[in-house]
Amino acid sequence: MKNLSMTKSPLVLVILVGTFLFLVAGGPSVAQVDDFILINEVLADPASDWDGDGAVDFKDDEWVEILNNWTEPIDLSNYYLRDGLGDDPHLKLSGVLDPGESVVFFGSDAVAWQTEMGMTTSGLSLNNGGDIVQLLRSYEGPEGPEMELMFVVSYNDHEAEDDRSSGFNTELSDWILFDSINPYGGELDPVGTGCLPSPGSVNLCQDQVALEARSFGEVKAIFR
Repeated sequence: MKNLSMTKSPLVLVILVGTFLFLVAGGPSVAQVDDFILINEVLADPASDWDGDGAVDFKDDEWVEILNNWTEPIDLSNYYLRDGLGDDPHLKLSGVLDPGESVVFFGSDAVAWQTEMGMTTSGLSLNNGGDIVQLLRSYEGPEGPEMELMFVVSYNDHEAEDDRSSGFNTELSDWILFDSINPYGGELDPVGTGCLPSPGSVNLCQDQVALEARSFGEVKAIFR
């Protein structure tokens, strides 16, 4: 794979440092650079067959949801996903995202791309103890291809338990926990909501009260 250098403005550097501090301190779980395209939801510790291939796999069934929050379609062919460690991206995105549309990229997509590129097949490499997820965009710099950071989120340990996801609420105003399948009863932010993970669908989490954990089959019946 051809190396792509990373471009960081002072603002981006501050955001990255702040995100690491948030992650270590167990504080807020999101820091943004641009808001027209964003990481909308993350599931780091799958215990179900989220990619629908008939098998549960800790690597293949991780997923990250990307949302177009702009008024124009966005070509994703120059976008990449990467976690907080290392220099190489884990996945080159593809497709065109219409305004208001979201798309989910699974660990299995990353494994397929990494295999094609002759890279180590680490998948999305989302750490179950907390991690940072970066959305990057490549562009042609004066000395060749470079990358700029477009959006970055972090998530904490309790957000990355079996089949819990975290992401934005419908208004994109708060980063919340989707823990209906595996309820969280602690007090760390984001606290439990009893809401369902919603890959590829609107992150509905209003007037939902979880009286008991819902099964993965019930989730699939709602969103697929």
